[in-house]
Amino acid sequence: MFDRSYVEKAADSGLTKITLLQTDPLRYTLRSLLAGMYLTITVFTYWALVNNLHDSPFGKVLASAFFGVGLTIIVFTNAELFTSNTMYMAVSTTEGKTGWKETAFLWLVCYCGNLVGALIVAGLLLGAGAIAALPVDHALYDGAAHKVHQSAQVIFFKGILANWVVCLAVRLALRCKEDVAKIMVIIPVVFIFLYLGFEHSIANMGTFAISLLGNGSISYGEAGHNLLWSTLGNIVGGALFLGLPFAYINPTEKE
Repeated sequence: MFDRSYVEKAADSGLTKITLLQTDPLRYTLRSLLAGMYLTITVFTYWALVNNLHDSPFGKVLASAFFGVGLTIIVFTNAELFTSNTMYMAVSTTEGKTGWKETAFLWLVCYCGNLVGALIVAGLLLGAGAIAALPVDHALYDGAAHKVHQSAQVIFFKGILANWVVCLAVRLALRCKEDVAKIMVIIPVVFIFLYLGFEHSIANMGTFAISLLGNGSISYGEAGHNLLWSTLGNIVGGALFLGLPFAYINPTEKE
């Protein structure tokens, strides 16, 4: 029954999140906003690495390996990330500690907070001249265009895969007692979804915001198309493919 304690830990985390949202919505919203900010500055660095190392056969490997830093920062600072919350809230609701209406509301607030955080960092980068300095053929612009020009089905299934992997990294980190161990788990697992080009809705927010403020070729409608289907895929990947099985395969001792 060893894994059962981690189910309870995840369920308690879900209850703590919804309690914070209900009792101190401003603090919860700020945590959500910070997660969007942390991930967007990581996204910008990722695309800079991809662009600057494009001649190296290991360029994408190094850039993808770096991306796990973003999730590590979020985990270590208690920021609220929508995608990992799909797992936490699915577990806590399955365990009867929260309800699905509460879960949906928390997802909405967290998602909006992550979006605002992404927009803030994109605005800061614009003010700093970092976006204006990007050439029109920069990897970020090409990456944004590739993302929005995929079919809804492809984006949806890539969204499932992306958050299944991200939540798996968080799930494994729950078993780690030492901070160094958490870092050693999170970074290589997150590498999988980046290297394979899956669709993470919150990371995409940052990519699209920077592209739209700069010389990218995408439109607001195209960005919205990707975010709709990647978000739905992320929910399925985190809740249905990770959260619910996590709770189900580790029943209580009474059961």
